[in-house]
Amino acid sequence: MGLEITREETFQSREWRAERIGWTLLALFVAAGLAGLLGAGPLSDTTRESPGGLVDVSYARVTHFEADDSLSVRLAPDAVEQDTVTMTVAGSWLSGVDLQGVSPQPGEERLTDDGVVYEFDVEDPGDLTVTITFRAQDVGPLTADVSVGSDTVSLTQLVLP
Repeated sequence: MGLEITREETFQSREWRAERIGWTLLALFVAAGLAGLLGAGPLSDTTRESPGGLVDVSYARVTHFEADDSLSVRLAPDAVEQDTVTMTVAGSWLSGVDLQGVSPQPGEERLTDDGVVYEFDVEDPGDLTVTITFRAQDVGPLTADVSVGSDTVSLTQLVLP
């Protein structure tokens, strides 16, 4: 006497399809992580330049909640007016992060309706690189506009848990 085993071919076909989809999603998730789309990696850091060339911002596309991070702003020599560079940072980025520090220390810092205005004293003509250190306090996309005069760079950072 043989065993009578019934096969549910429809169920088995659906199960195999779900398994293939699961393996594909897992592989895509691992590939995205290795590429830097979920944190550090070759695609994580980027630099945005303003149309007029006065401002370059280097930052990580993805950061993590409560992790120490920074963005670097290069201000061109043409941005200097009367030995001073005035830079404005605006957008949801400001309310979504806890600013830890600005280096070099600005000569003046003031809040406006648009954001935060930093004024840096410049002694030697040349590029000025400003580093802003922060910790993200919100999860999700944060946007910022970094401006010198009417020359603006817009950036978006994704904050993951």
